[in-house]
Amino acid sequence: MTTDRLWRSLVVVLPVLAAILAPLSTVDLAYHLRAGAEILATSRLPTADTWTFTAAGEPWVDQQWAAQVLLHGAEQLAGWTGLVVLRAAATGLVVACLGVIAVRRGLGARRTALLVLAAFAVAAPAMALRPQLFGLACFALVLLLVERRREHPRGVWFVPLVVAVWANLHGSFFLGPLALGLAWLADVHDRDPAARRTLVAAAASALATCLTPSGPLVWLYAVSLSVDPSVTARITEWQPTSLRTPAGIAFFVSVAAVVALIARRGSAIARPTLLWLGAFLAIGLYAERGIAWWALAAVGPV
Repeated sequence: MTTDRLWRSLVVVLPVLAAILAPLSTVDLAYHLRAGAEILATSRLPTADTWTFTAAGEPWVDQQWAAQVLLHGAEQLAGWTGLVVLRAAATGLVVACLGVIAVRRGLGARRTALLVLAAFAVAAPAMALRPQLFGLACFALVLLLVERRREHPRGVWFVPLVVAVWANLHGSFFLGPLALGLAWLADVHDRDPAARRTLVAAAASALATCLTPSGPLVWLYAVSLSVDPSVTARITEWQPTSLRTPAGIAFFVSVAAVVALIARRGSAIARPTLLWLGAFLAIGLYAERGIAWWALAAVGPV
């Protein structure tokens, strides 16, 4: 095996190995497994909370139902081993997409490996086996399709399909249309004739988010959850990112590294690229659970 092949293999092998060896956290997983079991047993989605005695009977928008079914299906098929394999596969998909993006941007095998592994290290705390991991996999796919849009313009039409699935897996689905919208601004800036196609694909992606049992109300769920004081004040990962946690330290170190790389270039950075980095930086600052989106997006800015 050549040195380049070794470095490229490490991009996927090390994160997948980490996903296999790391213990499965049951904090969210157990709840999603139970929800998936009930959905399959009753052939319908829950509409009211029947588990929490302090909120019994309250309306429940189970936006993550598809992830719950997927998780329960993996457990039924192969037990906890199936869940470990599922996490490893999703993790492998994320880092493989990032690796392809880095290679397409002209980085050598060694730099690609170091960049992707650094991004994985920053995002890893958010990559437990829960619906967010599936959202990260969808986001990585969208990033790859967006990065390839000029050489393979038809690829952007797959983004609405990914987003339609994403909207039934995790509340981060809005990042799909956002990524395409920012890519459209880059196309306009570069006077790319395909800018109109990118804009139409972004609009189609926004419409695709409504292909859920809740329809357009899925947006209300995503927004209300992210600004709900009872969530943002009590749940640690929904609180602003700070230097008081290891994940926060890794985030700010990564931001400093990106700033240093930009300064080292010595040339002006296009405004769409700065807007891209700024948007995902804001997401990472808003809440600790947003760090992972920054880590992935920083690998392949438009």
